Amino acid sequence: MTVLIPSSKYAIPLRFGLFTGLIYIVLLFFRYKYFASDPVQFGLSALVTYVIILTMYLFTGIARKKELGGYGESREIFQSIFIVILITEMVYIIFNLVYLKFIDPAFWQNLKATSLSYYQSLHMTGEQMEQRMKSFKDVNQQATPVGLLKGYGFSVIIDSLFGLIFASLLRKKKPASIDILEKTKS
Repeated sequence: MTVLIPSSKYAIPLRFGLFTGLIYIVLLFFRYKYFASDPVQFGLSALVTYVIILTMYLFTGIARKKELGGYGESREIFQSIFIVILITEMVYIIFNLVYLKFIDPAFWQNLKATSLSYYQSLHMTGEQMEQRMKSFKDVNQQATPVGLLKGYGFSVIIDSLFGLIFASLLRKKKPASIDILEKTKS
């Protein structure tokens, strides 16, 4: 197994955090620009984006385990994944603020209009459409500083649950025999 030369326990999470954040920006831009005209495509693109981001969290854990020599405790692996989560979710909030306030301030109105047209094409009743359109009323509350902070916290918690699962799956304790041999060599 290839062992990476440890430079700092924060090198991998910072590198993966910035890279994952950059991937998130590109995916969000494409979702907002090209998939917002159809609610189904918009939802599917959100799902695909999230799976890609979760995969990047998994790759972070794999890289950290590799850096540790193929052996690592859940805590050591999760710490790196958690840093990537914090960076990625912060990038998400900053991108949304910039995009929705400055680049395309009418985005939510346009998405609401296309969604309403889509629901009408499905011949939904007025009550069904009203139920679906309620989520657009909450968008203004989510864009406030308190709403953004709540969203950030919620996203970090949900992503951290996946991070804990990944860290648990990747953990591998160093066998005692290898540990004893390493101590006798030094």
